Amino acid sequence: MDLGCGEGTFGSALFADEAEGYVGIDLSKRAIKLAARAWREPTWVLANADRCLPAADASVDRIVSLFGRRPASEIARVLTAEGVCIVAVPGEDDLIELREQTQATGRRRNRLEGVAEELRTAGLVLAENRTWTQTVVLDPDAIANAMAMTYRAVRFSQQALLAKDSAAKVTLSADLLLFRSEGSIAKPV
Repeated sequence: MDLGCGEGTFGSALFADEAEGYVGIDLSKRAIKLAARAWREPTWVLANADRCLPAADASVDRIVSLFGRRPASEIARVLTAEGVCIVAVPGEDDLIELREQTQATGRRRNRLEGVAEELRTAGLVLAENRTWTQTVVLDPDAIANAMAMTYRAVRFSQQALLAKDSAAKVTLSADLLLFRSEGSIAKPV
């Protein structure tokens, strides 16, 4: 179950061999339509995953939340005893160069501890975490797309600061977290 699946890009890349068991959930009607056109085999659900996950208790083996919300109590409710929840959140250095240009400080923000605590309160334990980092050169269109994916996109004055650059070297970073229910923490992946 992919929470906030968008147009299905990550799902088809990560779970192509498991299409029949894959369920993508998103609140955007447009995103679900695009996903269903591009990858027909999975189940696509138009729903608000923040409120209630459309699954029976203890019926889902894997839940994925890639840069989206995580309804902790709902995840704990639908996850099987041996199931896992995989979460990706922006790393401390994600887009730090763009943040330095637009915010003047480029404050680093560690989300890992907050997410771990949020899911721990629902009975899920952080079993493993890794940080992925890559430096890339983005052209102006890619910079605009990166900004559109953040809350900074609505601040035109900040966008204007970036418009001056033709290209920028930017750090992409994500914290990848693996959660298990408290009773299954000793089990290997």
